[in-house]
Amino acid sequence: MRSVLVGIAMAMAVAMPAGAEEQPDGRALAQLSFEALDEASKGYLDQGDMEVARRDIFTSMDADDSNSLEQSEFLNWGYGFQSIAEDEGKQLAYDTALKVVFSFWDRDGDGKITQTEHRKAVMADFNRADLNSNAVLEKSEFLGGFSVLVAIRAALKPE
Repeated sequence: MRSVLVGIAMAMAVAMPAGAEEQPDGRALAQLSFEALDEASKGYLDQGDMEVARRDIFTSMDADDSNSLEQSEFLNWGYGFQSIAEDEGKQLAYDTALKVVFSFWDRDGDGKITQTEHRKAVMADFNRADLNSNAVLEKSEFLGGFSVLVAIRAALKPE
């Protein structure tokens, strides 16, 4: 099975022609993420898709292989929006948004996100985003409902 992260990188490479100087905007990047997660091109994501993605992302974030995420690991992971924040002069707002998400996901407040906390957070986001309660996320639901994407969007485009 293709790694979710490789899929996102491949999607970005396809979307960005060689030599392109402009990065995709935040919404375009989030859409590329959806398409990469939807490996079977079903047009939606189910909970199984999200669990595979969640596991892959958690593993890639856990730089010290401790099976938990410190705030620095969470903040330093390549969400893909870092350069957009820098380009728009909104680095502080971007970092603050990620710190807020980290604080919500760190349910016991011990300064780490465990696998269990991460799974619960992603599934809570999935359920919150599933507006029609059909147990799948269409692209619009995914883009509008995941706390990381919502927080980053608010930080980068607060208007």
